[in-house]
Amino acid sequence: MLAVVAIVLVRPAAMLVSLLRTPLSGPERAAVAWFGPKGFASVVYGLLALQSGIPDNEVVFDLVAVTIALSIVLHSSTDVPVARVLRVEPMDNLPTGKPAVGDVATRL
Repeated sequence: MLAVVAIVLVRPAAMLVSLLRTPLSGPERAAVAWFGPKGFASVVYGLLALQSGIPDNEVVFDLVAVTIALSIVLHSSTDVPVARVLRVEPMDNLPTGKPAVGDVATRL
């Protein structure tokens, strides 16, 4: 439950406060508050807690790990719907992973 509260309420609220004086629109602020920032620091903090010798360090590490996993699932499952709401169009000329016509790989 603590992981859900951190992901759904605490981080977005902190981000919304930090975005108060920005020129972003309301929906843009909400998207930024929902998606970011995230990063490798959470993993490092979890490992530091595990190595620290504090009481219940494994519980703290497990909480960090569950929060990271839940964040990955929630954010990766909401990126396309949020992009649609914000009317973000896919960029042109993105690599497809397929060789281009006339590419060296297609001639071999």
